[in-house]
Amino acid sequence: MTVRKIGGATIEKVEELCAAGFRPNRMFPKFDQQAFDAQKGWMVPDHVEAGSDRLVGSVHTWVVKTGRHTILIDTCLGNDKQRHNAAWNKLDTPFLNRLKACGCPPESVDFVMCTHLHVDHVGWNTKLENGRWVPTFPNARYLFAKREYAHWENERKTKDGVNDGSFDDSVLPIVEAGKAVMIESDHQPDPLLTIKDYPGHTPGSIAINLKDGGKQACFSGDIMHHPIQVYHPDWSSQFCWDQEMSARSRRKLLEDCVETNALLCPAHFPGANAGYIKPHGDSFRIDWDAVT
Repeated sequence: MTVRKIGGATIEKVEELCAAGFRPNRMFPKFDQQAFDAQKGWMVPDHVEAGSDRLVGSVHTWVVKTGRHTILIDTCLGNDKQRHNAAWNKLDTPFLNRLKACGCPPESVDFVMCTHLHVDHVGWNTKLENGRWVPTFPNARYLFAKREYAHWENERKTKDGVNDGSFDDSVLPIVEAGKAVMIESDHQPDPLLTIKDYPGHTPGSIAINLKDGGKQACFSGDIMHHPIQVYHPDWSSQFCWDQEMSARSRRKLLEDCVETNALLCPAHFPGANAGYIKPHGDSFRIDWDAVT
């Protein structure tokens, strides 16, 4: 775990899991093998598994400390939760101990911010205690995008097990505990943080921007899953709610990162997990941050 500085603020990645998963032709409906192979040299082994081409992905949270507040951005999968994905089912990881090791015990967290409400971004919102799901971070306010929450709340009216059950065990208990705050993009929980809408992966996907001392970082959630999408922003994942809208939002976010020279901090990049976006023809490339 390495601390990066953005002005007077610090950011730190705390990982829950990291492993090879989907093959790219399954992950990306617009996948092109030749275009993929052209970038494979730098992607193996950190981002692509040698020999199989399976995409390596990390599930992690970002710990942001601004001097005023301690903020968690996305909360991974969580322990003890029943999931259809065998690799995610009934986890028992030392994630909370990893948080403590970087000076972030649960009671120190002021805000939990979810870029969207998919299963792998809300799991540690709650923990199992005496047979009940209770807020993991007892002093925190949990900030959910209003449009995002409304979408999944409506889905729950007609479907069982929304987001693989995570809405029921990791989102609703927060609302019932009175810890949830439904926010619009003009909400500013800390003077150094701003929020911007980038819909498409889900209806209410947001990115969270941190700016201080002339430096900026952008926490982009799943607006992109894998660094190949920096080079091919039109490659939306199979998990995107609206693939064309997702592609437009992804390109806009990359353009914004170029304009502001923001350090891009996605939710699933492993290895060298953050970098600076540069123009590259009619697309982009990534310069990995030297601190990894």
